[in-house]
Amino acid sequence: MTVRPPIVGAALWTAVMKNAGDRCECRGACGQKHDPNRRGVQSRCPLENGKHISKKGKVVLIAMPRDPIGEGDFTTAAQLPARRLAAMSTTCYDAVLAKIRKAEKAIPPQDDGLFAIDEYVVSKASQKQADVGAA
Repeated sequence: MTVRPPIVGAALWTAVMKNAGDRCECRGACGQKHDPNRRGVQSRCPLENGKHISKKGKVVLIAMPRDPIGEGDFTTAAQLPARRLAAMSTTCYDAVLAKIRKAEKAIPPQDDGLFAIDEYVVSKASQKQADVGAA
């Protein structure tokens, strides 16, 4: 049983789900091993589109960029071709998004300007010379 596609971008979403076989394509980016046998082997997420899971309800897969950091903002996903998008369950998507936001917060802030400000500080001697020339 599949879920009805979204109103906007239905053709793209359908192509992504067809490529994924209506199954979440997460292989541990969310932080879980997705190991059905619990042997520590990395495997693909078992969640399928439209299946019912207790406490979570019906699984609905979404299309997200395969490389969310390299592709830019998540809002541009509708502009990418289907081969550059992956089907993800909302659980895996939320976990990946949280990891990305945590990594972004860990990045040190950049300088305010394009160039270092120290180059353009006027020394006191030059300032006095400018005052004399203005008089």
